[in-house]
Amino acid sequence: MTWAAQFADQFRAGILYPRWLPDSFETLGSPTFYFYPPVAFWVDALVSVLTFDAVPTTYRLSLSSLVLLWASGLAMHAWLKAQASSPRVALYGALAYMAAPYHLLDHYYRGAYAEFAAYVLLPLIALAIRQVAHRRRFGPLWLALSYAALPMTHLPTALLISVTALPAYVLYSGWWLGSARQAIGFFIRCGLGAALGLGLAAIYLLPALALQDSIQSETFWVPFYQVENWFLLTPGRWPRPIDTVRIIAWIAAAYGIAAVGVLILLDRKDDGRGSRSGPAFWAWVCLVCLLLVGGVVPWFWELPFVAKVQFPWRLMIVVEFAIITALAIAPWSRRTRVSTVVFVLAAIALAPAVGELTAGIDVRMKATLRGRQEVAQDLNQFLPAGFPRKPDWGYADLGLEPLQATPTVDCSPMPRTCRAGDTSRGDLRLEIETDAPTSVVLRRFWFPGWQLDPELPLRPTDPFRLVSFTAPPGSHTYRLQRSAVHEERLGWLVTGLSFALLLAWAAAAWRGIRFA
Repeated sequence: MTWAAQFADQFRAGILYPRWLPDSFETLGSPTFYFYPPVAFWVDALVSVLTFDAVPTTYRLSLSSLVLLWASGLAMHAWLKAQASSPRVALYGALAYMAAPYHLLDHYYRGAYAEFAAYVLLPLIALAIRQVAHRRRFGPLWLALSYAALPMTHLPTALLISVTALPAYVLYSGWWLGSARQAIGFFIRCGLGAALGLGLAAIYLLPALALQDSIQSETFWVPFYQVENWFLLTPGRWPRPIDTVRIIAWIAAAYGIAAVGVLILLDRKDDGRGSRSGPAFWAWVCLVCLLLVGGVVPWFWELPFVAKVQFPWRLMIVVEFAIITALAIAPWSRRTRVSTVVFVLAAIALAPAVGELTAGIDVRMKATLRGRQEVAQDLNQFLPAGFPRKPDWGYADLGLEPLQATPTVDCSPMPRTCRAGDTSRGDLRLEIETDAPTSVVLRRFWFPGWQLDPELPLRPTDPFRLVSFTAPPGSHTYRLQRSAVHEERLGWLVTGLSFALLLAWAAAAWRGIRFA
């Protein structure tokens, strides 16, 4: 709530990509959106514009989530329409994708707003790869745009999708092309599209990855968040409460059984498709990802960066996409008594998950309707690096009590004049009149983006990491303001060049010029 409110406020004020949240941490400020992806919050900001900011943030986030849910259905419908046997099947598959249990759990249980938004992009990326395979002129460009949006929506999910479903589908599509020459050209086009997508996302990725040392990034991977604690096949390690993981485990069991059912449907190879078919491929993607979520292949989670996704069941987005795709395009005319029994077993396995999920949603909705107010809060992961914290802190323990009485500006030794006034976005206007050098401490958390005008060296205080500087003798007026850091400018440069390349590629495609 606190992130969405501030992001939308700045967006309506004309700051199209807000990165610094001035009201966070009791107005000490937070660099949240230097590190947290912006796409889902752009959606919410647009909703705030369209509703003239007349809807409270809590209700507006519900509207924004509804928009994202609807968009995920449209994206899944477009993907399935390209290969399902009928428009009705594509519609049913899109509805199933919207109502998929983990999809709804992300919203109602976890409040995982950004991860919830990632459901929109996986079908679009898969559809773009299909277009590239079919030599559509603009296929690589759609791939670049959709893939760029993925890390800018939710980085852990983007990483998991990028090392599982996407390379598997690219390899599978290239295999289906038959000709080695065609496959190599297809791989090159996909690689160029993905690389261009990463370039377009550099506006977010470069600062997010390069500035990790400026915040308490190590707290993202404390023991509670280590992936081995959350494997579905090791319930003894699950941190409490376990209701969320228990629901996910039932969902996973149901999807695994359903994937086996799809493979049984394809066991009769009377049309030459068999294991080479699309339904078989997506059923296997579902099963392999379930093995990863279960912890059967633990070394996978030790790969660079993969170990930092916190929860292995974030991969359930791929599982749900894969099993719904497999079911939607499966040859149901081959259904036998054995396959029917397997699908009934899948429905039975899904029933406990749906029952507990529905009951939990009902409790949460009733609490909301009774007027229970959630408390807006920040996460201590975005406190400045070096800020004192206790080992047993939870993610919402901030430790700001020693700073509550801190004035906006504190000068030592006390000069004749030492005043500060807020301007906008956390900036300060300072008036200092002193006969000797004076140490000035400001009630703003340290971050490399702060700049003083006229320019003086800034430094963080110990131990609470507040912005400070030394004012020389004389009467001076300063302005503390944020400026783009080097990594931010570099991100803008790479994104700008990538966008120019995208336009040039689009112009060439429009003229019928093909690459690879």
